[in-house]
Amino acid sequence: MGRKVLGVLTAVLLAANLSLQADAAEAGGRIRISLDTGELPVTNGAVTLYQVGLPGAEGYQITEDFGGGMVRQEDAESVHLAQWLAESAGDLGRTVFLDVEGDVSFSNLEAGLYLAVQTQRTDGFYPFRPFLIAIPTAGSWTVEAQPKIEPIVLENPKTGQSFLPLLGAMGMVISGVGLYVCIDTKRKK
Repeated sequence: MGRKVLGVLTAVLLAANLSLQADAAEAGGRIRISLDTGELPVTNGAVTLYQVGLPGAEGYQITEDFGGGMVRQEDAESVHLAQWLAESAGDLGRTVFLDVEGDVSFSNLEAGLYLAVQTQRTDGFYPFRPFLIAIPTAGSWTVEAQPKIEPIVLENPKTGQSFLPLLGAMGMVISGVGLYVCIDTKRKK
């Protein structure tokens, strides 16, 4: 009798777990990126999202489009890895244009490792550095990121003129005068 109850309880828990996984698969993940521009308005700009890896036992299996291989979980947030992956990114991603508040959203994403690249610059700002985002393996998730973008400040170009060459020339003149004085005093003796 105890084994039957245990068997029924196990079957119910297994069915509930499968139901939760099915709901999670249907809902998928969502990534929302909001540009941090300070108080300045956003005009134009687009972000492209690439799925670069699938979850594995000890990290993420990088897709063949990005060279394959395995990335450990703790290395999945590496800025250098994101930059390297961005250099090999082609036209496989989903591009979404920023709204007037500097926000963009990607939804119905499966679990995996994603690369966010600003593929169209926002007027008056430098693009953000590419970065990686991980969507967890279970559940319906919203992952939010807020990369800071720097405004482009127009400055007058430097002409290369500096007071350092003038100081060098003055030092040479003073040294020359000092040397002349030393030599001249020896002649007079």
